[in-house]
Amino acid sequence: MLETVTALVQPWADYYSASAWLPTLVIAVHVLSMFVGGGIALGADRRVLLATPGSSEAFLAMAEDLRATHGVVIGALVLMVCSGTALATADIGTFATSLVFWSKMGAFVVLMVNGARMRSAEHHLLTNARNTIEMSVAGPEVTGPWGTLRVHAWVSLGFWCLVVVLGVVVANI
Repeated sequence: MLETVTALVQPWADYYSASAWLPTLVIAVHVLSMFVGGGIALGADRRVLLATPGSSEAFLAMAEDLRATHGVVIGALVLMVCSGTALATADIGTFATSLVFWSKMGAFVVLMVNGARMRSAEHHLLTNARNTIEMSVAGPEVTGPWGTLRVHAWVSLGFWCLVVVLGVVVANI
């Protein structure tokens, strides 16, 4: 099966390896998208972990900020996946059999699943905060999703770092 996939992507691999500018462009897009998406995500995770909002209005403001942040992060992730696919298919024989590469892909999948669950917690937080905005202090229907969001922020921090470290290791294969 690896031979079939290798034959299928061989024209791309040949073009990539023969180009003077293409590898630089693809690597730059990959690193910059990871830098921007990961940097913004880490900043948002930090805000979640440091925040102690006490009212529904504060929870609402934080959740709306996170929603806006996640749009940029998702865009960066799309670029990261596209450029990563281009990098991997340029040398499919090396990456297909690399334990480090597959570990990075596994960490990336965990990061994506965590991000989806974080978006869900963010949605619940927004909905519940809007429904209880008259209250001066947020009740358990708001603080529960906030606690969940904090757990996802810790996971996000850890797995963004892991993906970057494994990416550096993969680059040195």
